[in-house]
Amino acid sequence: MRLSESADGAGPVAILVRVDGDEAVERLHQGLIELSRVEEVRCCRYVGGWLLTACGVANADPDPLLRTVGAVVDQFDSLAEIIDVRRGASELPAGLEGFRISERFMVTGGGAAVDASTIRLDAAHVFGTGAHASTRLAVQAMEGIAGREEGFPARILDVGTGSGILALVAARLGAAQVLGIDICEEALAVAWRNILANGLRNQVSVASTPLAGLSEQYGLVIANVTASVLLRLADEIVGRLPGGGWLIVSGLQGRQGEEMEEALSRYGFQTVARHAEGKWRCLTLRYFPAA
Repeated sequence: MRLSESADGAGPVAILVRVDGDEAVERLHQGLIELSRVEEVRCCRYVGGWLLTACGVANADPDPLLRTVGAVVDQFDSLAEIIDVRRGASELPAGLEGFRISERFMVTGGGAAVDASTIRLDAAHVFGTGAHASTRLAVQAMEGIAGREEGFPARILDVGTGSGILALVAARLGAAQVLGIDICEEALAVAWRNILANGLRNQVSVASTPLAGLSEQYGLVIANVTASVLLRLADEIVGRLPGGGWLIVSGLQGRQGEEMEEALSRYGFQTVARHAEGKWRCLTLRYFPAA
């Protein structure tokens, strides 16, 4: 997996690695901290085992970091796997007025006032500001569903919630119950602070529960993740959707949009809308299981 699948810009990079077994996590942790390109390695438990986060400095070309970490992870075969690559930011763009992520929504930091068209984010610890094209496209896709005659789904699942920005937008669009899941505890802590800052604790919650550990169904599942992660989660996503349920897939690049449409059509998904910005692609799909 190349970093360019999931991140642009020049913010600090975090590579998330799933690890099985206490012995493996100790050896992998030691191997990662010895890498000159890695500044910090964080380690925490989650339901399925261990999660290591290898953090590197901001760099306009961070692919070397990913290759270096990948070479170490590959030595552990099936015991370890890179599951996500994220671009962080030390702060939001300057100015309390914030920046626009769609015609309807603004993202702000600091002490800016919050209203129905504003998302306030913790400017000091960001796991997704909305400045990335894949996030903006996912917001556009949600607004498209909200504008349909049947209205916005009441129950939403945001897979890999990060800062919680998409979950917060879903609540602003009228969802009664939004669950954001992420295996990164630090991201969940940031997301919870953002939920409180936006006054949405009665609508939005977050959890470290993996997708496979959920049993309820949702009218809309949002997955702003890399193509490789999405394909691995496809079976579990299908299990969380009723017939007629919606799926928004973002974080795709170029031909990955067409390839993902073909792959998901085998599950019974039909493409309703396509969104694009530069090389980035986002799909709005609806699930119609075979009789």
